[in-house]
Amino acid sequence: MDLLYKNQKYLSILLGDLGILFITLFVKKYLQNSELILLFGSILFIINTLRIWFEQQLKKLLNFMIRYRYLITLILFILLVFCRINGSSIGVFDTIYGKENGNVISEIFGKGRIIRSDEYRVQIPYFFSQIYNNFGLDSHMMSLSGQNMIIGYNSPVLDLTLIGKPDLWGYILFGNEVGLSWYWNFRIIAFLLVGYEMFMILTRNKYLSAFASVCLVFSPALQWWFAPHMYQVFFWASTLFVVGYYFFISHSIWKKVLFTVLSISALVGFVVSIFPSLQVSLGLLMLVLMICCLIRDRKELNWKNIDFLRVAIVVVIAGGILGKFLIESKTAIQLLNSTVYPGKRISTGGNYPIANLFSDPAMMLTPFQTPKASNECEISCFNHLGMLFILYYPYLWYVIKKKCGSTFIGNSLFIILLIEMFFMLIGFPAWLSKITLFSYMNRMVLVYGFTALLFTFWSIQMVWEYRKYLRKSIALMIGVVYICLYIAVYKNYGLNFYSGRISSLIYFLIPLILGTFSILLFTRWRKLFFPVFGSWIILTGMFVNPIVIGAESVKNHALVSEALKINYEFPGEKWLCLNTSFTQNLLLANGITVLNAVNFYPDYGKWDLIDPEHIQEDYYNRYLHMLIELTSDPTSFSLNSPDAATIYLNPQDLKKWQVHFLTANINSNTKELLDQYGIRYDILYIDQASNEEILKIDY
Repeated sequence: MDLLYKNQKYLSILLGDLGILFITLFVKKYLQNSELILLFGSILFIINTLRIWFEQQLKKLLNFMIRYRYLITLILFILLVFCRINGSSIGVFDTIYGKENGNVISEIFGKGRIIRSDEYRVQIPYFFSQIYNNFGLDSHMMSLSGQNMIIGYNSPVLDLTLIGKPDLWGYILFGNEVGLSWYWNFRIIAFLLVGYEMFMILTRNKYLSAFASVCLVFSPALQWWFAPHMYQVFFWASTLFVVGYYFFISHSIWKKVLFTVLSISALVGFVVSIFPSLQVSLGLLMLVLMICCLIRDRKELNWKNIDFLRVAIVVVIAGGILGKFLIESKTAIQLLNSTVYPGKRISTGGNYPIANLFSDPAMMLTPFQTPKASNECEISCFNHLGMLFILYYPYLWYVIKKKCGSTFIGNSLFIILLIEMFFMLIGFPAWLSKITLFSYMNRMVLVYGFTALLFTFWSIQMVWEYRKYLRKSIALMIGVVYICLYIAVYKNYGLNFYSGRISSLIYFLIPLILGTFSILLFTRWRKLFFPVFGSWIILTGMFVNPIVIGAESVKNHALVSEALKINYEFPGEKWLCLNTSFTQNLLLANGITVLNAVNFYPDYGKWDLIDPEHIQEDYYNRYLHMLIELTSDPTSFSLNSPDAATIYLNPQDLKKWQVHFLTANINSNTKELLDQYGIRYDILYIDQASNEEILKIDY
């Protein structure tokens, strides 16, 4: 037995070292600005190798870190924020507008990703603009009639809803640069802690829970969709599960008080996330799981009459905060819900490929290479073994029930997964989708992946607990079926994403490797699975976002400096940015009023002036990126995508909007059209980096 244990230990260390070595060399070769990986990889390699001689000491260190995790992560959080570390893709602005001060280094690892435009082109400008708006609920910096800034990606607003948005406190307390670092580090660290507690409730295994938490937070789904909405919905749904469970289970007075306060924060945070396509499904999932866990642990319940008062406090305070928000934001919510996009989308399912039931093998490549079709975000998902344990669960359930074990959680997750699979592959009639609220669930592949991740780690724990009663032959048979299915469904699915030999290898090797090592979970060699799966997690999720210092990439541009000088001389004047979908948002981030920055719902104060009859309302009644070009023809619209339109604006309409400053491409016909309509202008600045000029116009 000792020899067997040593062999397993040495093999585990060897696999870990090989994984670290491969990842280090692979990242260094294919990821831009990745020199730091040599340092990180070397440290990890040494630590892993030291397990040969210091296994027990390293285990004690891990136990120490788990025990004092809140203090350790608090210190880490303070250090990271003090150093202004974040993971934003604002570095993309440097590639477009150059650097005014070329000596400023912001990206210390990795590069900003163009595909993350929702983050650097929409969220950052909205968040940063709020300091110039005194963190008010409504802002006129991007519209004439105003935009609700909570609807606008949950921007920092100084009101009672802040109790449910601790990730934004840094903006209010310390300003934009520190606020950005606070936002990124709080989200990652807080979710690691919440994820650990969630998996501890499900599995009661601290080592497995720590590993599962890392798998969750650094999944491609959450890293590619880190900002703004999707990540926070998963976070608050998980937090509600944890807080709700301990709300009923806790015995000591101080814990009862703590989880009463946290319940208020979690409820408010979850509701104001405002992303129904995930909120409905995740809210129901976590509610069912919480009830199942409470039934399983009903002997630990210590409910007293005073606890009814706690429930009342949560309902009254959270209800009051949310009620106030809903009243103040009623008009904005109605406008958002009545938009053509995204407000009127109805999902009935049935349009997902069967490959979505497995983790996409291509996720190993997305941090390093852009796919030919679709994009990195859309093909990202959670790393899980959902289908393996769905196939295995009937047998596992039989064994657990035979030994009088609890299957409340497993049954619930299994049934929920079957329902999600049915919706994805077959679909619901429209009437059934509306009744069940599945009509909101246009992101079911993410919800399924999250559910499958929970089911994976619950099943791993159950397999190990009942290992003495499980037949290895059945596990082997199911494992082989799983591998064959995995390879079969991706045989043709991914050919449009990555072409050539690499595509064939990826879609064959990854299912084979993950499937083969997952079979080891059913044996005493299960520990060999974790370095392999851990390497997969690191490779697919930990290199998505860059490591950035500060927020210089938002302001370190000559174009911005000149625009700010002009805005200081003419404060509050309205700007319009022509021939671009980037400059307007960059200027907004620096406190300049730009009327064609992104709008989350229609700015009728603007559109009524040029389309009083609402003839072209379908073009602008939506979440909208606006590309504006001047034309000698009457003003018209063209839809580029569900969330973007080109507005061909007649120069005479500039006066209707009271625009006094323009940015325009040097090579456009902007000046000729202004001359044609007798509009006087002065060229204030020409930017060589972006090939744009700033014009001051007079009517």
